[in-house]
Amino acid sequence: MLREPRVTACLLAGALIALAACFCAPAQAADAPAGTVIINSARVQFVVGGSNFSQTATAYITVAQLLNVTVTWQNSTDVSVMPGGVQQSLLFQVTNTGNGPDSFTLGDSLVTPGGASFSPANCQIYFDTAGTGIYAATDQLYTSGSNDPSLAQNGAVNMLVVCNIPNSAADLSLGEMNLAATSKTDSGAPGTVKTGGGVGGVDAIVGLTGAKGNSTGIYQAHNIVLSYVKSQSVSGPSGSLPVSGATIQYTLTVTPSGSATADGVVVSDPVPANTTFVPGSILLNGTAVGPSVGDYNVTAPGAVTVKLGNVAGSGSAQVVQFQVKIN
Repeated sequence: MLREPRVTACLLAGALIALAACFCAPAQAADAPAGTVIINSARVQFVVGGSNFSQTATAYITVAQLLNVTVTWQNSTDVSVMPGGVQQSLLFQVTNTGNGPDSFTLGDSLVTPGGASFSPANCQIYFDTAGTGIYAATDQLYTSGSNDPSLAQNGAVNMLVVCNIPNSAADLSLGEMNLAATSKTDSGAPGTVKTGGGVGGVDAIVGLTGAKGNSTGIYQAHNIVLSYVKSQSVSGPSGSLPVSGATIQYTLTVTPSGSATADGVVVSDPVPANTTFVPGSILLNGTAVGPSVGDYNVTAPGAVTVKLGNVAGSGSAQVVQFQVKIN
């Protein structure tokens, strides 16, 4: 019976301590903007000879401008490109993480990754004016010293590094580009002070980023190669002899390789002179096809046409066959 009050008292004490902690824990505040004047006044009251007196002492300090910037690559995965692709884009965001307005110069540079790699070419920097995250004709070209981005405190801008992909880029090889941003106010070793260099004439102090930021974006080449093997066989009254009335069966084997997909693959094979197409003889992978897949003299005059559709580089070989008779 004596323990119950003690338990209750302990729980109450614990609740009071937790409540006090909630009120005492400081909240994370936003950085004070550069140029903010912090005022602190102390008041002293006293009595002399029965009379009340009061005096005030005030201190003033102006918040300096801290120079910081970050650059982050925005694409969630490596950007897939085809060898020979033009104006392929990497998306970056430049953020002014300082406490005052600032302008930044931008620059892009090639990074050489380990393993299979290629070098993106003819790279340029664009503002993502259209807001699509990929290059568009309406995007504004960035020119250093001419239209350097000016950003408010915590302001950000999306930029595109736009490059051409060389024809020689091997399947699954990587091409990496770095985008860098540097404060135009000052940069260098953290803690460096530029007296009067900040907004409104306050001191500017280089922050932990050195007032520089950079990030690397990655292209990955995806290619597909379709190899072709053509063969023929003869059958008829004279066996395999190619005589009048004998049947020739043509076979075209299309073998894909690579990590990409070839869309809308169509095979077209003209029927040779001095032969006649055998109706109903078109086969795809050993199965007769309807007119929506294969036809003769419809899609292309005098030719057999077979639509293979989308062919993945990792897929199986596609075998097209048809027959003609020797006139």
